[in-house]
Amino acid sequence: MKIPRRAFEIIQEQAFRELPQECCGLFAGIKNVDHRGNVENIIHEVAPCRNCLYHGRENGFEISHQEYSDVEREAKGLGFSIVGSYHSHINSPAVPSLHDVDFAKPGHTMLIISFSEGRPKEVTAWLRRESGGFHQEQIRVVE
Repeated sequence: MKIPRRAFEIIQEQAFRELPQECCGLFAGIKNVDHRGNVENIIHEVAPCRNCLYHGRENGFEISHQEYSDVEREAKGLGFSIVGSYHSHINSPAVPSLHDVDFAKPGHTMLIISFSEGRPKEVTAWLRRESGGFHQEQIRVVE
């Protein structure tokens, strides 16, 4: 995945601000597919969202259908599509959970920032395979 530095900073700021609960948001951009079929999502905009889980926001997140639709409509107006999402993990590794597998759409990137005892621990990105599951992808932060 490729993401502008400022978008990456916005994610980090939101993650700190929402501690001890998980933060979440969506990526708007374009999907680049090379001649071998390899996918790289290029992020142009980040849309911080509200974690609308009623209980358990320390261990999970949910983006409302309405908010997802609003972001999707705005992205289309800018010539982009939703190419992924991000969220934080509190006191757990930055690897996709079972819920994450259910949430991510095939071809989407999922960025996870993990915290341990209130401090950032790691940031990883995962591409959801068309066949199911994820594979870890490189995060390229650009100016």
